[in-house]
Amino acid sequence: MTFTKLHTPKGTRDYLTLEVEYYRYIEEGLREKFKLWGYQEIRSPTIEFVEALSTGVGSELVDSMFKFQDFDGKIVALRPEMTAPVARIITTRMPSTPEPIRLFYICNVFRYSQSYIERGREFWQAGVELIGCNTPEADGEILALLISSLKKIGLKEVRVDVGHASLLKDLLKATGLDEEKRAKLQNLLGYRDEARLEKFMDQNKIPPKLREIFLKLSSCRRLDEVSSVSLGSSKYGKTEDHLRKLLDVKDVLTDYGIENLVFFDFSLTRKIEYYTGIVFEASVPNFGLPLGGGGRYDDFIEKFGKVKIPAIGFALEIEKCLQALTAQGFQPQKREKIRILVASKFRSAAVKAVNAFHNAGVVALLDVTKSDEKKVLKYAELAGIDYVIFVDSTIEKPVIVYDPKSNVKKNVTIETFLQNLGGSSS
Repeated sequence: MTFTKLHTPKGTRDYLTLEVEYYRYIEEGLREKFKLWGYQEIRSPTIEFVEALSTGVGSELVDSMFKFQDFDGKIVALRPEMTAPVARIITTRMPSTPEPIRLFYICNVFRYSQSYIERGREFWQAGVELIGCNTPEADGEILALLISSLKKIGLKEVRVDVGHASLLKDLLKATGLDEEKRAKLQNLLGYRDEARLEKFMDQNKIPPKLREIFLKLSSCRRLDEVSSVSLGSSKYGKTEDHLRKLLDVKDVLTDYGIENLVFFDFSLTRKIEYYTGIVFEASVPNFGLPLGGGGRYDDFIEKFGKVKIPAIGFALEIEKCLQALTAQGFQPQKREKIRILVASKFRSAAVKAVNAFHNAGVVALLDVTKSDEKKVLKYAELAGIDYVIFVDSTIEKPVIVYDPKSNVKKNVTIETFLQNLGGSSS
């Protein structure tokens, strides 16, 4: 029997030093970009009441939550995403904040899944929410920030596929098909197989005008192409308004100069049920999974309070971003500082030397092993130490500086060493 204490639970894993550095590179790049666009960071509890996390998100997400009972008998869960916590924060902690509100987060989330191909059960997200505005300019800003953020961390050939949750829902409802057949029709739209799509609509007696709309929209690749779709009837709900809003967003994207990076996908939906407007996913070529996505959710925050507040946002999965960067051959540049090991038979002098290096902003480690010189140098070589400093009884005297890479020793004062080190320490 394998000891469980030697392993992490399924779908979780350890991150070692180099991986943490790569994650930190992505997180810092995204944080810098989000702040540059005026978004402010928030944090929420890892554990929340199930009732709050379940509000309006749909059964699929609820079923994926890790739920348990606390000592008070209440059912709580690990957060599976951040939109519900943000909605709760907006209604309970920020009721008088002037709108629009721009927030971002970088945190871990948890979802139960049998498959670890797409993601683990614990994974890290970075996302933004623009709350209190439902204009095309707000939609355009979120899409532009999404693309700009992915470029910031070094990804190339970024593209975003955009659909419209209500547009698709309204037209599927107009078919009169049951839920199972609607799902099949939606899948066929995603395959972009016109022959199979026409055959299905023939078999299910879809009205001619509605057939024409489905075929036309499924063939559109650019947002501006939806202008060629003629509805010819007002019985399809607010479909015409949805199409017009997509065109308005396209005009905003043109102002940002990114209209050629955004594509229309009529079949695109997000599995979470609260989306009401545009929905989108970001990707790069030759990487089989979306890096993240989001959409507009104008009816969601109202479920946490009595006020209807429109909102839109996106979330990126940091591990997928790292995998995509690696697939594109990108290696984040190491930004480690020079590392120094201070050794001495005189503890007081060694501690003072370490403090002097710390005060100068230099990474310095104190040799706490009391090993002989040979063992100290061997450790320095194995640990990637840049310099070993051997200190005498006082730091006022010259110290011995040893470079493990060149095997060169020299006698200098700490002050002179720091001057010679100059900008190489950062």
